[in-house]
Amino acid sequence: DSLFMAENRLRSVNKSIGRRIPKTPSRILDAPDLVDDYYLNLVSWGSNNTLAVALGQSVYLWEAASGNIRHLLMLKNDDDFVTSVSWATSQGNKNYIAVGTNHNEVQLWDAVAEKRLRSLDGHSARVGALSWNQHWLSSGGRDSQIIQHDVRSRNHIVSTYVGHTQEVCGLKWNDEGSTLASGGNENLLCLWDAAMSHRGNSHGYHRSNSNGNGDTIT
Repeated sequence: DSLFMAENRLRSVNKSIGRRIPKTPSRILDAPDLVDDYYLNLVSWGSNNTLAVALGQSVYLWEAASGNIRHLLMLKNDDDFVTSVSWATSQGNKNYIAVGTNHNEVQLWDAVAEKRLRSLDGHSARVGALSWNQHWLSSGGRDSQIIQHDVRSRNHIVSTYVGHTQEVCGLKWNDEGSTLASGGNENLLCLWDAAMSHRGNSHGYHRSNSNGNGDTIT
């Protein structure tokens, strides 16, 4: 009997608590010139509680604690626009942000000093995906390549991952920094081992349809 009464009390508590699902956003920010292209990654929330938003040729920073908005940068060329943004994830670099452009470039900015630190080349088409792993920055482009950059080094290109045949539209390192996941427009999801990254190497991925080595996610 006591167990039955305890179960009834638990049910009544669950009913009284319920589950409230918000039907409207807690806040709406105007975002004119947000590029209408779902292959691009145009927002990034940093560990400094600042939201970076790419609007056309510009990147704006919204500081959640104060509500302040700062204009970080504007690209020079009229036919260029920002195609991706990504805050650095390590504590020592938390004020650094990577910016991919339609002109095949990755720019590294210091958001506090509002200063461009350097530019990273290597792609032959726009850079729509970025992901950090400590001092490593992975960039994915419409050229179907993934480039591993060491942002500390003058010769920044460490390795290239070749596994996609169309635009790389998503990149994400796992929390341990051991595996990179990449998604491509050809409907492939590739997983890359960080141990494969050695300077000067190019790594390929073969997806087999005959021997069962190619996994499908549904």
